[in-house]
Amino acid sequence: MLRLIAYLCIWTTPIQVALAFWGFYIILVSDYSLFSLSNLEFITNQLGFLLPVIDWMYTWMPKPLLDWVLAIPIILHQTTKAIVSTWFGILILRKLNRTHNYL
Repeated sequence: MLRLIAYLCIWTTPIQVALAFWGFYIILVSDYSLFSLSNLEFITNQLGFLLPVIDWMYTWMPKPLLDWVLAIPIILHQTTKAIVSTWFGILILRKLNRTHNYL
């Protein structure tokens, strides 16, 4: 199960990098700045079909937490997520390989 989580963390990195580049492109061609293009603005304007998912998330997540996550600038958020999730996936795989070699 941990191996699956590790691979999922690594395999989703290209999607996160693509979203960061997409956000960067939007900043270049529009009036948004690095800090004004939040996750919510990006989803509302570019991925509107995800708005029902966000409404559903408000029913089970604490509202202040979700408001905070959606207010983070998309470029900073996706870049940080890509770095951290890739690192985490590699870390899990290294730990699993070390314990497997000792058995």
